Amino acid sequence: MAAVTVSQIVKEALTEIKNRHLMLTPENYTDVFNEISKKYGFSTEESRKIEKYISRLGGEYKNQALSLNIKTVDEFVAFMTARLGRSTSATKSNEDDVKTNQSLNAFARRILQAVSILHNKDAKALAEQGMQLLAKKYDPQTLDTMRERWFDFVSSYNDEYLDFLKYYGVKSFDDLQEMSKELENFLTVKNENSGIAAITELFIKMLEPSITTELGDKLDELTGIIKKNPLGLSEQDLQDKISSFVDLRIEKDRAEIKEKVGSLNVVLGTIGDKISDIAASSKTSSLKMQDIQNNLKDVTLNRTGIEQIRTILLNVASALEIESREFGNEMNKKQQTISELKERVSSLEKELEAAKLESKEDFLTKVATKRALMSELQKIEDAYKRYGIDYSLCFVDIDFFKKINDGYGHDAGDVILSAVAQLLKKHVRKIDFIGRYGGEEFIVLLPNTNLNDAVKFADKVRSVIEGFKFIYKDDRIKVTISAGVATRSANINETLTLESADKMLYSSKQNGRNQVMPKIIE
Repeated sequence: MAAVTVSQIVKEALTEIKNRHLMLTPENYTDVFNEISKKYGFSTEESRKIEKYISRLGGEYKNQALSLNIKTVDEFVAFMTARLGRSTSATKSNEDDVKTNQSLNAFARRILQAVSILHNKDAKALAEQGMQLLAKKYDPQTLDTMRERWFDFVSSYNDEYLDFLKYYGVKSFDDLQEMSKELENFLTVKNENSGIAAITELFIKMLEPSITTELGDKLDELTGIIKKNPLGLSEQDLQDKISSFVDLRIEKDRAEIKEKVGSLNVVLGTIGDKISDIAASSKTSSLKMQDIQNNLKDVTLNRTGIEQIRTILLNVASALEIESREFGNEMNKKQQTISELKERVSSLEKELEAAKLESKEDFLTKVATKRALMSELQKIEDAYKRYGIDYSLCFVDIDFFKKINDGYGHDAGDVILSAVAQLLKKHVRKIDFIGRYGGEEFIVLLPNTNLNDAVKFADKVRSVIEGFKFIYKDDRIKVTISAGVATRSANINETLTLESADKMLYSSKQNGRNQVMPKIIE
């Protein structure tokens, strides 16, 4: 390198200050001059002092000072002051950290002790392992491993196994002790009232009308009171209500019988008059014809059964055919009367048959009556007992039906009942059986169907009804159903199967309606 003079160093230092846009102060000039001098191998007295001071520092401080490129004594003093202050602060911070870690360790161990006494074996095992880890020397990797195991436990924890307790009166799931009390109360009440409940159900069945279908709402109201408090049967007020209902039921049954077959006496009177005319016009009247005439006079709707009347009429028709041959020419003149009589007998048979069918078919919804439903239930129960063919019951109830009646009128309620029944009939199999259990309740019998498939069927019907457009007088009525399902193989008999389905229906209503219970977990 060529020799460099001091004037050249000064000149270059001034140029560098200008290029760096620095103010020309003694401090800035000294810094840049020392920098240029060092570049050309010259050292100033101050730079030699700094090098001497740095060479006496310890290894860590020395490396830090060299990396900072300290140029003046003032910078060196500032550097040392900062490092000494930081060292004192770090010492105090370390002491505080030790105390904090000790407190956190003790706090974590107490939490783990609390977790270990809870009734969960997986959590207890992890807690015990955690306490052992905290009791000895550990490293961050071991803590991370334990933290991951706790994370896996929390993320995979599933408490759905507690859901079945809802059906046994448990409502609070936040406290194990409270859950035990609720379950104990439910079982105590169930055991105390099981006998009363069985008698109550039998009594309620005895209240059901045998013919009329007009008392559904009144029966529902009365049975609701009885079910809510079976012990209230001993109270005079409830006994008076039951007595009034029975009197009304008898009155309605009699009125319906009279309405459906009231024309029977008129037909009998007409037949009696015709026979009297035939007997009077005949020169000789056989004893058989006279007996038939006397029998017809004694027949009245109030004292004679329908089947007996049918038998008498058939005997009349047969006897008239025999007498027609004996009357000869006189009976030929009455042939038209006899033909009319046969037609009336045939019409009466059809009316009687229709009356029988009507007793099996609900007049409004065109599905089976409760009597026919229970008869069909007994048939599939016999098949279960004899051949082991399982079946399920689906209990269906229209949500907020009373609000529909109150808001739109009973005619609208009848339209909704009929429409829901038709939707049920549309989505069942040929072997299934639908009946109106009472009011807005239906039951679907599902032969050879397990619980899972029965729940799927019920949920499908629920979804169809929820999406169906029910229209009454240009008003769109929102209709949903709740359903409860039970299978025979899970119960002792058909009665308890029906009760189980009813309880599931109650759970559906309690949990918000428009759903099917129980919930099936795939």
